[in-house]
Amino acid sequence: MTHTIIIIYTETGKSKGRAQFFLPGGACVKFRTIFFLFNLVILLSFAFIFLMPLPILGWAYAVSFWGQNWSIALVFVALLFGLDWYFVAHWRLYGLLEKEDWPGLRAHLEDALAQKGRLGAAESRIYINACLIGQAPSKISELRTRYLAMKVRFLPQLALSLGLPLILEGNSEAIESFFRPYAGDKRTGADGPWIRWALGFGGLLGSRQEESRLELQRLLDGKLEPLLELLALYLLDTLRSGDEALGAQLDQKKTTLASRYNDKEWAAHIDKLKESVILVLFMGKLIQEAQTWLKSPVSGENK
Repeated sequence: MTHTIIIIYTETGKSKGRAQFFLPGGACVKFRTIFFLFNLVILLSFAFIFLMPLPILGWAYAVSFWGQNWSIALVFVALLFGLDWYFVAHWRLYGLLEKEDWPGLRAHLEDALAQKGRLGAAESRIYINACLIGQAPSKISELRTRYLAMKVRFLPQLALSLGLPLILEGNSEAIESFFRPYAGDKRTGADGPWIRWALGFGGLLGSRQEESRLELQRLLDGKLEPLLELLALYLLDTLRSGDEALGAQLDQKKTTLASRYNDKEWAAHIDKLKESVILVLFMGKLIQEAQTWLKSPVSGENK
């Protein structure tokens, strides 16, 4: 069986849907409003704490209180200034995010990349997302090449996003070469199991069936998100021929997984993953195929 991953260009062309994925928490945030409200709340809290002794205990005690705690006030002001400076320094970035101006955002970050040679981890993630919306995966590949050469410390955190063009291209050897060093790397966080799935997928594309089978079975030994478990089972089903033990394992896991969720629950689960796992956004056809397979009768063995 041959599987393909289809890029959902019809969705990536709609900025609203993608903005909900790219911004923290899955929502479009009014950054300027948050900035001013943050400062207002902090300053009011500061004023309440430091002015409270004046009406309650009188001027003399208030002066004594301020004299004893001036260092705390200084630290507070320094922290507030530092936070405000960071926000102001990134004012244009936040403004472009707020307006969902993805072409402008990409151009802004490309300028920053040209000037500094690299972006921060958060900025890199935003840049990758902007490139996906602009249908420019080649720019992500350029960033991956640059970061590999520079050996940036946060590369494992971005490995799945940076390697996405390789998966979309179906480049088996490149998938293996890029993702293998991050297999089992705890710094990949929640992306770790998806990286292992990508390795299994790459092995299948490259006709390295035994390698793919071992990778996917190793993946199923752990606790997985339902969609990832489904995709791993679906790929393994293409490798079950002649392996009775694997076939029995697949039939048991398939039956169990099929009984856990209805269509509505699956849809909600997949929509939620789209906000946290970038790969899921581009697997619409494969997910549909896997769900159809899950509803089919247990076969015992593919023929």
